[in-house]
Amino acid sequence: MGFKLPFRYNSPTFQIFLVGFICFCCPGMFNALSGMGGGGKSSTVAVNNAQTALSVTFTVCSLLGAPIYNIFGHRVIIPAALCYVLYVGSFLTDSDAFTIVAGAILGIGAGFLWTAQAGIMMSYPNESEKGKAFSIFWMIFNLGATIGAAIPLGNNWHNTTTSNVNTGTYIGFMVLMAFGACLALLLTPPNKVIRNDGTHVSLHKFSNWKREFIEVLKLFTNWRMLILIPLFAGSNWFYTYQFQVYNGGGYFNLRARSLNNLLYWLFQIIGGGFFGWLLDLKSLGGRRRRAITGNTIVLITVVALWIGAIFVQRNFTFESARDLPTPLKTDVYSPGYAGMAIEYAFFGFMDSIYQGFVYWLMGTMTNDTERAARYGGFYKTIQNAFAAVASQLDATRVPFMTQLIIVFVVNVVGILLAYVVCFTVPDVTVEEIDNLQHGEGAEVIIGGRLEDDATPTKLELSEKEYM
Repeated sequence: MGFKLPFRYNSPTFQIFLVGFICFCCPGMFNALSGMGGGGKSSTVAVNNAQTALSVTFTVCSLLGAPIYNIFGHRVIIPAALCYVLYVGSFLTDSDAFTIVAGAILGIGAGFLWTAQAGIMMSYPNESEKGKAFSIFWMIFNLGATIGAAIPLGNNWHNTTTSNVNTGTYIGFMVLMAFGACLALLLTPPNKVIRNDGTHVSLHKFSNWKREFIEVLKLFTNWRMLILIPLFAGSNWFYTYQFQVYNGGGYFNLRARSLNNLLYWLFQIIGGGFFGWLLDLKSLGGRRRRAITGNTIVLITVVALWIGAIFVQRNFTFESARDLPTPLKTDVYSPGYAGMAIEYAFFGFMDSIYQGFVYWLMGTMTNDTERAARYGGFYKTIQNAFAAVASQLDATRVPFMTQLIIVFVVNVVGILLAYVVCFTVPDVTVEEIDNLQHGEGAEVIIGGRLEDDATPTKLELSEKEYM
């Protein structure tokens, strides 16, 4: 008897697990570093400008990412992931210019990586398991940031006299990111990934530039995508406030910032696991009702946390935090720190359910790998275009409280408009898909299955289908 794996390698679940682990090592570690609010030898201005450059190239390359993924396949993830290594390496130099250029290059890689990730996560699973797919991905991805945050916390626990992250931390991040890029070699092509009911995830031929150009333009006439623009816009806007103002604005010392950072990513895991499960919970009703319920939970959470942040933000401004001597900065043992740490931890929870809802809602619109990649690319394009605005608000020293009020308004408007789309969510997605291997015209796909394939052959598995 030959050796058998305890899981099915070409199952959607395992492929999503692999993508999650790649992001665990690359953007997960990047997030941990960003959450520290530091930039190595680079100046704060350079880091903000690098973030802006990253957002600009990320914006453009997210739109390009879907065509490149649909034409060249998932291997694009390898060079995309290596861009993270370059960016972290720039923090070890004294050149602000190099940091900014590295940020721009990272935006290119991130656009390709996250577009591919969106296409895989939203289209691979069955319709009844798209929340679960998000949970698997988000928990693994943010486990990287959590571990990445725990390491500097341990290194810096007794460091209360400086706000600098040591060089070894940056080198450790670079090694893990390089390993993550290599993991992309293990991914299976979409046409070889098979769902539990025996249907293939993708029956597509490789696409071409003309077709992709036309399909990307159509996104700007899709009324659902257009009405979701404010929701997309707010999804990364709050990172600038959370990382650069609340945690990195100078009010906390390094030890407190490090603990805040760990709690933030830990609550990302908790939120992702909870919300993905909730969105698949059939006892809540059909998909439309679950969409409305999920959107309401996100709205209540966002409003509660931003109101709480107003009370914390009243304690400091840019000027007061800048002039505060390090020994007088808020420490983990300072009075009132616990409440501020809880607020920051729930910022992580808020982010996970916000992002989870966006992905799940887009996943109700399609089961097609190509279309899912385009939706994900459009989402990332809008997301990062507005993230660039948020970064520049901080770089130009817009008052901290003003930044908070702006992100509060953007988030609430976006979530309220999302209700319009929630009321149109079908229980089963029916769509026409073209560019299939066996024909020239479009085919009707019902719930991810060809219309004329009503009785697909069930896979005969002797081992568990899931890890």
